[in-house]
Amino acid sequence: MSTSMLYTMGVALDRAAENGFPVSLLVEGTWLDGRVAASDGVGVVLETDGQHCVVKTDRIAVVKIKAESPYKAPITRGGDSHFGEDHAARPMPGPRSAFV
Repeated sequence: MSTSMLYTMGVALDRAAENGFPVSLLVEGTWLDGRVAASDGVGVVLETDGQHCVVKTDRIAVVKIKAESPYKAPITRGGDSHFGEDHAARPMPGPRSAFV
């Protein structure tokens, strides 16, 4: 059984703020580094070296959190996974024709 979750910029920023993780934000082609002091969905307060800046959330192209992903799954080998002994990576099938 699998579950899914929408991992948005806002979720990433909230997670970084709650855990004190440093972040890098790509804003209009410039990387800004610091820690999220506050975020309300419209803007983000980013603290860095005794200063702070306010960035509009819709101007952020990338949020880079300097911590492991909360969704990182361990990679197992051999028979210690639910896939059994033979679970090597395989290419995905190619696209199918829309008509038969």
